[in-house]
Amino acid sequence: MMTLRTNEKWLICNALLVLFFSSCVGVEDTHKSKELISSAGEKIYINTLNSGITDDNQYTVISKDVKRLRTRSDTLNAVKGLSPFVYRFNRDTLSIYYLAWKDIKVSDSLQSIKITYHPLQNKEFMDIMLKVGKGEYGYNLVP
Repeated sequence: MMTLRTNEKWLICNALLVLFFSSCVGVEDTHKSKELISSAGEKIYINTLNSGITDDNQYTVISKDVKRLRTRSDTLNAVKGLSPFVYRFNRDTLSIYYLAWKDIKVSDSLQSIKITYHPLQNKEFMDIMLKVGKGEYGYNLVP
């Protein structure tokens, strides 16, 4: 008789687990894009794709294509990780600040937008993150 109750508990527990995990199937990815426009009208986009139940898996790419990174199969040359860099767009120059161990690059050729790369050590990057939090000097996080 005791074995039957243990089996019933096991069956109920497994049924609840199956129900829980099957309800997560409908979670869709979140695509966000930030458009930057030069004085000559050239457009560049910072696109992010977040996935997972809490959107805590993130890919980011800088591209001339607003549709880039809409699906997880489109992550070529994308940077993985939450808030992989800080950027500032001023006078047709996109300045990218990131941790030195990350590999950040824009593969598109641009006509009127200049890209400057600023690999930083952890302390320098954290100082810029504090400025982002305070809204200072035009620093921004990826969307």
